[in-house]
Amino acid sequence: MKNPEEAGDDKQRIHLRPGSLRGAAPAKLHLLPCDVLVSRPAPVERFFTPAVRHGADGLQVSFRGRGLRGEDVAVPPGFAGFVMVTEEMGEGLIGKLNFSGDAEDKADEAQEPLERDFDRFIGATGSFSHFTLWGLETVPGPDAKVHRALGWPSLAAASLGVKCRHLESIRRSRLSIARSCPSTMSSDRVRIYWP
Repeated sequence: MKNPEEAGDDKQRIHLRPGSLRGAAPAKLHLLPCDVLVSRPAPVERFFTPAVRHGADGLQVSFRGRGLRGEDVAVPPGFAGFVMVTEEMGEGLIGKLNFSGDAEDKADEAQEPLERDFDRFIGATGSFSHFTLWGLETVPGPDAKVHRALGWPSLAAASLGVKCRHLESIRRSRLSIARSCPSTMSSDRVRIYWP
């Protein structure tokens, strides 16, 4: 079995379950300035209920004794945000695949055989049109990586003068601009590291 560092070098193919995008319930998201080194399910909503204060300088909250300052960030126009989860490739999954979506998607999937440890499946567990971006002691501001990432689609379209085929397909599919992450995290033995 490979450790996570070695697994990052392997190439993988990602398959989206388009049906999960239609049924994704609205989610309230907080992007924290720390790493949580656990990715197991847990009832996060029972343990993380921030008491957000609206101050003159933006949003303020305390998390594990540290002061956080934040701002609400909107998803760019023409896009939708989704919370994505990777599905485990279980026994017999290859024969039970049921892709819903465009006929074009079905044709692409049918042409390529699936391989264990190479093909991964993702589905949406939540949707969002905005999220709260938190910074340690200060508001993240316009130079934050998230702001730069959210500005990339319009910058790419303006600088290239044409819309990229992939950008247009993302718009049509209303795929996630959020990175793939578990919708819940474990509460037992969670270690949080501040930058």
